[in-house]
Amino acid sequence: MNQKQPNRRTSEQWQGLIDQQRESGISQKAFCLSRNICLSTFTLWKRKLRQATESPDQPAQPDPDWFEFKTDFHNTPSDLPPWEIELELPGGVTLRMRR
Repeated sequence: MNQKQPNRRTSEQWQGLIDQQRESGISQKAFCLSRNICLSTFTLWKRKLRQATESPDQPAQPDPDWFEFKTDFHNTPSDLPPWEIELELPGGVTLRMRR
């Protein structure tokens, strides 16, 4: 039986791909599609390699592909009406956030 073996890459090869994607200026999704790479595997390796380079006494660096925003729910007056945000994303995905 001739079974196709999965394409196994070394950590050095993954780091090279991550560097190429960053330098390309295109999204991770577009980069992975153009190279027939599973996006979830790409992001897993990106996180894994970033964590391997961080020392325990050094705080983790934020991923430049993500934006973190903070809210202060504890100091919000209770007489304000609740807010609701709804984003319609490509592929029929809807993201809803409520207070």
